[in-house]
Amino acid sequence: MSIPDDTYTSFTRTDTDAPVISSSRRSKSKDQELTSEEALKKLIQAANHILAEHRKSLPKISVLTWTREFLSRKDSKLIILSVILLIAFYAYGAIKSDRYQFRLTGILVEAIMILLMLIWNGFLYFREKRASLLELTLRVEKIIEQMKTTEIKNIQEMRIPFVPSITFTKVFRDGIESTIPTYLLVEGDIVELFFGDVAPCQMQFIAPTDADLSPSKLTLNTNEVFKPSFFSEPEPQLLLDNHISNRGRYRFKIIETPWANNLKCVLNQRRPATVLCRQAQVLEDVFFKKAIFIIFAIVFLMTLPRYIVYEVIKSDRRNQALESLIVLPVYCILPILPFTFPTLWLVVRSFSNATVLVLFELLQISKTDYEDDDEVDEFDAEAPPPTKNVHLDRAAVWSKFRYLLTQWDLSALPRTNNLFESLGSTTVICSLDREGTISSPYPSVKQIFFPIENEETTRLDVAEDPEMPFGVRFEDQDWSQYMSSLKPLGLNLLLNTTCGALQGRKRIDQHQKWSKLHRYAKTKPARQSCLCQLGKEIGFTDDALQAFVRRKEIYAFAPYHPSLRERIRDDQWELPIMVSLIYEEEGSGSYQLLSEGHAEVILDSCSDYWDGRGLRPMSQAMEKKIYDFYQNAIVNDLQCIAYAYRPINTENGNPIPFLDSPSSSNIAFIMLPPSEDYVVYAASGSNVSITTSNPPSLSTTPTDLSRSQLIRLKHLQAGQLEANLHDFVFDDRVTHKDEEKFYREVINGQIFLSMATLGHEPKVDVRDFIEDLNLAGIRFVYFSPTAERESKAYAEELGLETDWNSCILLSSPGDANSSSMGYREPHDIKARLPRGVGSIRSHLTKVDDIPLHVSLFAECTPSTTLEMMKIFQEYGEVVCCIGSSLNAANAQAFAVADVSVAMEPMHTRVQMRNGMWCASGRGVKEGLAVGAMLNSLPCALFMQYDTSLYALTDVIREARRLTNAGAAFLIGSYLATSILLILSSCLFLPPIFTGYQILWIMWIICPMLAFSFLFNPHEADTMTTMTGKNNEHLKDFKRFVIYFVLRFFLPICFCIAVFVSSLYYFDGQHDLSFVFGSYGNVDWLKLDSDQQWALVYAQNYALFAFVWYLACTSSTFVHRTLSLRGFPPFKNRMWVAMFFAR
Repeated sequence: MSIPDDTYTSFTRTDTDAPVISSSRRSKSKDQELTSEEALKKLIQAANHILAEHRKSLPKISVLTWTREFLSRKDSKLIILSVILLIAFYAYGAIKSDRYQFRLTGILVEAIMILLMLIWNGFLYFREKRASLLELTLRVEKIIEQMKTTEIKNIQEMRIPFVPSITFTKVFRDGIESTIPTYLLVEGDIVELFFGDVAPCQMQFIAPTDADLSPSKLTLNTNEVFKPSFFSEPEPQLLLDNHISNRGRYRFKIIETPWANNLKCVLNQRRPATVLCRQAQVLEDVFFKKAIFIIFAIVFLMTLPRYIVYEVIKSDRRNQALESLIVLPVYCILPILPFTFPTLWLVVRSFSNATVLVLFELLQISKTDYEDDDEVDEFDAEAPPPTKNVHLDRAAVWSKFRYLLTQWDLSALPRTNNLFESLGSTTVICSLDREGTISSPYPSVKQIFFPIENEETTRLDVAEDPEMPFGVRFEDQDWSQYMSSLKPLGLNLLLNTTCGALQGRKRIDQHQKWSKLHRYAKTKPARQSCLCQLGKEIGFTDDALQAFVRRKEIYAFAPYHPSLRERIRDDQWELPIMVSLIYEEEGSGSYQLLSEGHAEVILDSCSDYWDGRGLRPMSQAMEKKIYDFYQNAIVNDLQCIAYAYRPINTENGNPIPFLDSPSSSNIAFIMLPPSEDYVVYAASGSNVSITTSNPPSLSTTPTDLSRSQLIRLKHLQAGQLEANLHDFVFDDRVTHKDEEKFYREVINGQIFLSMATLGHEPKVDVRDFIEDLNLAGIRFVYFSPTAERESKAYAEELGLETDWNSCILLSSPGDANSSSMGYREPHDIKARLPRGVGSIRSHLTKVDDIPLHVSLFAECTPSTTLEMMKIFQEYGEVVCCIGSSLNAANAQAFAVADVSVAMEPMHTRVQMRNGMWCASGRGVKEGLAVGAMLNSLPCALFMQYDTSLYALTDVIREARRLTNAGAAFLIGSYLATSILLILSSCLFLPPIFTGYQILWIMWIICPMLAFSFLFNPHEADTMTTMTGKNNEHLKDFKRFVIYFVLRFFLPICFCIAVFVSSLYYFDGQHDLSFVFGSYGNVDWLKLDSDQQWALVYAQNYALFAFVWYLACTSSTFVHRTLSLRGFPPFKNRMWVAMFFAR
């Protein structure tokens, strides 16, 4: 079967990775590609449909309904009752009083002010409730409006790598194949998948027109890995022909819109209430269910006997009942009613969020390093984390504060995310990805493995060179003794690279190579890491490569390799591929074949190995050592690349004619079919299937070998792996079959050189970051998709605990992606660990709380990760989630976490400003920007790729400072005011404060001083203090009561003494009848002017003493535990200003 030339024209390009043009001559199908405009319309329509459904499910925004809801609150009822009683008393006093009592006018003003404050609080309640309800929805609408008015640029300026933390799909639109984020796909899109790709949504295979297939049955489900086993019905030969004609690419039709499904989940997710919110609820229960009734009962029971005995029996003054029994108790409960709390909370939240957002943006802009404080010993294991010396621009903070206070910030979502409250009380930080977030996106070389003499092997450890960007060095001091073994490898590494570094190109991102292989197959990140620096470390220079000219690239695919028949987890599944490059040495005219690729395919192609001194035939013992090293590396979370070589000898040293032919493609394809036959697609555009005999029977081979090892062993015993070093002979007229035969033969009989293992290295500061989190009482949790052993290997790199009971498997036995053996340690050690996320809750209830202390979870999927985070929250953990902004699987986890941070997994060259994406040009948005914006919809913070994770500890430190500011002082001051009024009543004194004086303290003095605590300087122990969980609210309330009594008992007594003395002095009667008792022998509604002024003066003196004390004692709240000498309050300039402005 021949393939027309027009089917491969777009794959013979030799320039840069420009987008592939979809020709009308491509194999036809009934499905038509969408245009970009049509796709955008579909995406917007799907989003609008989800939004419309979501709005229907929301409570109706009804002023009348919400007004009733507000007025039915306990505090609203008490305030309304207080207003009614005060107005009633004013009317009663106006009728009964003989003389003008200006105190009555004050009571009327007080009632009006309280009523106005109630209306204002109702307005804030309505505003905030509406904002919380619609904030996320409006953000979606804003994004949709941006997509309507701007053009989405799908052709990226960067090449998209294959890493798990970045989900992209190749789609055909406008006759162009482009790579776009998964969330930009829509129903009806035509996409291309490689073997190993994960389906972002449900999609249907588009069968070739000449294939007798049933597309309705060939459907990929969401998150299903596309494997050769997907095709179960067709004959193998049909698949081989189809694979060759498509160059390993298969077309599918999207049958659902991915973003619509996740958008529905994101909109319906509800985060738990914050610690501060639940503490406020606890205080509300304490005050409104107990304290208010206790206060009212105490005052009523103390004044009732006095009223009966002194006013009724002795003096027969019954008209003071309303004031004595009602108004005085009302005054006593006024201080603990939440008049100013809504306004103060709005101000504090807006200012705190503004501070956090401005600081976070400044930390990302600043290029200075993180350093320990001068007073901190760098060797102190309990030292707080380092900080960056940045100057927080107060003008920027105040500007952001005004914006957050008056506008709806749809970028930070302050009401949805509860930014500063959640950051300040975070107890768990969950990492959803590793590539590009907590590790570099590309793995770095760890070890070099190669054969030596006497059928032995050795390995050399390789590490990054801190003195050279992207440089590497051997850690073994005696590595040079293996130079004869390393030289062929070094040449292979340098000639196999396409990173551009050898041409002197400057790099701003990770050192990586770009092969045309990424057009035809999905590869592991290790295959994208460039190791040319290792070749230079071995000793090669750029000049040594000038004599070599690349003539051909040969891609060998093995989608039906025997190794794939083993049970392989989805995260480890990789299509075995070998890339072979043919180089011509211009001086001598000789040809070399240099290969790299999957260890299984390389071993299949090697008949000999190089031991540093000469060629040795590949033996069973050597093959086993190589394979054992490969398997051991895989289970230790490493990726392997094998290297091989062979000379290409021609008769009389003649040139190979078709390698220089201008009509020949520079790429040839070879595929190993299920029957172990090779199908070759050469440059001429034809393919041929070469049938070989079936492999020998495997019945006599050892059973402890893998399937691929058994086949190689049989081939080795049958002599089928002998060296193929004969001279190639070419006639004057070379046919396509001759060319195909050459490619088939030249990749066999190679010489095994070595194998490199690569692993993901944690980013700079990540290990120290995790260690400092532990000191701050924050547990770092990593959700790993790999098995237990691989997960523990990477956890060791992070510095996490990997002893027994340190890892829990979230997969259940029998799951498609679970390990069959379960826990690797002995059963008696692991007996108390649950297996599967479904058994976590029962384990926590019936056994112990070990799952709440484990930092590593293995065999995780997006759904199990999501469920485990919910379990954390159920047991009081405050979860901060960090993950890739370009991983579609993270969206729901972002929505569930208390606070989420989207991280840039690699340099995307996308700009951000104030948490919002910026267009790359006028009216143009990068597809990357839009995809990340859709994926990180619930996130409040976006962290750029080169930002250190210490920026997160900096904002947590700032949020803790803001969270701890003022709450204890405010509660203590209000309680002290209430108790002062209670004691004055119990001592049969006139009211120590008037109503408007109480409101002055509550509405002006205390909020001013409390607000100044937002400007407290940082405390040294902020990040070494443990925070409480979200189920341990006010557990130290008894301690607070003790501290409150110690702080306020003497001042309360002092203020009463000032009041009594002042009243005695200004009365002028020089007896205590006016001080103690019922205002003397005259009815209080008939007090003369002198008596009224005496009471006012005494109340003002008492107010002055009390306010002065509040101002002075507030200095001790600047730091609640250190002495004033150790932490002077004058460091807080705002507090100093408020102290003198009170």
